[in-house]
Amino acid sequence: MRIRIGALARKLRWSHQGSVAIQMGLLAAVLIGMAALAVDIGFAIYKHRQMQSAADAAAFGAATALATGHPADFRTEAYALAAAVGYVNGVDGVVITVNHPPVSPPASAAHAADPTAVQVIITQPQTLILVGLFGSGIFKLGVSAVALQGNAGLYCVFALDPTASAAVYLNNNAAVNACGVGANSNSNSALTLNNNALITGPVSVVGKWSLANNARLTGTPQKQNAAAMTDPYAGVPLQPPPGPCTNPPASASTVHILNPTGEVHLCRLNYSNNVTLNLDPGAYYIDTQLSLQNNVTVNGTGVTLIINGNYAMSLGNNLTMNLTAPTSGEYTGLVFASPRTATSTSTQRFSNNTILNLNGAVYFPNQILQFDNNATLNARTCGQLIARKIAIYNNATLGSQCAVPIGGSASRLVE
Repeated sequence: MRIRIGALARKLRWSHQGSVAIQMGLLAAVLIGMAALAVDIGFAIYKHRQMQSAADAAAFGAATALATGHPADFRTEAYALAAAVGYVNGVDGVVITVNHPPVSPPASAAHAADPTAVQVIITQPQTLILVGLFGSGIFKLGVSAVALQGNAGLYCVFALDPTASAAVYLNNNAAVNACGVGANSNSNSALTLNNNALITGPVSVVGKWSLANNARLTGTPQKQNAAAMTDPYAGVPLQPPPGPCTNPPASASTVHILNPTGEVHLCRLNYSNNVTLNLDPGAYYIDTQLSLQNNVTVNGTGVTLIINGNYAMSLGNNLTMNLTAPTSGEYTGLVFASPRTATSTSTQRFSNNTILNLNGAVYFPNQILQFDNNATLNARTCGQLIARKIAIYNNATLGSQCAVPIGGSASRLVE
């Protein structure tokens, strides 16, 4: 039997069966690896989205807690909200970091070091099982979220002027206690405090504040470059007075103004020297003079006093006002008001030991409102001051615990 060596060699040289098998084996391994990678990447993307949702919820909740003060430790709220969707700090490798203010990176430079912002970072190692067949299957995922705290709405002093310097001005031991101060002015001195002036509540200023001579801000939050707050009475139309004005009753030890129709149009209101003035519910339009001096006491529930002219009030010398605003109707919430067209340079003063026990707002949207010389707005009631500009000085003290918020805004996610 002859063996044809040359033919056999040529056959072996040109045979492709072995190489095809090797190539198919290598290709199968590549395909399996790619499939494994696709499955694991899909899992990683799913986990990333889940973690991001947890971080978003935690940051938003923490910012809200920071604004409202509930719970007192805003970080507790962040941890609780993340845990509610399965991410418990310290469990299964989960690490939750709450930064106030945020740090950059991962926060943008715009929000890094912003005292009104809260950042939540969540990291957790993930095991990519199929990828682990070809190398290390441990992959660390991390997400970050940033939220800005809103205004809780606990503001009793609110200046509306968008550009004025010293839109809110406190001087000489003036104090605002228990509630906050807001200024919509973009001036670098929108809020100005001097000579031991004090604000113990939250502060929100579109521009900046200026503090001098032991003036202090001790409440939280304290926000400069903040968003403008909303005037809660911007949509209230001041109606024209009913008919011609009339003169009020003559002065006596006790004066009772009966209001059978819900509206009274007075030419003036001028009482002094220990008079007690009792007002029935309704709106009182006063055309040319509002003067209450020397131990006068004013009582009224469901009452709004409207300065229906371009004059300045004269209120002081131990005046005591016990007034509650209407709880329904067109002037709900307003104790004092003036038209939006009133002269912008007029200053409406509460002075010289005036004591205001108010439930409602003093609203002079285009005028200056001034508290001075030991005037007091009592903390037992809800009194709000809203005007174009507001000045408080010479030992004047304001305090309010209001159930009716003004100027509030919600917390929001920004990253």
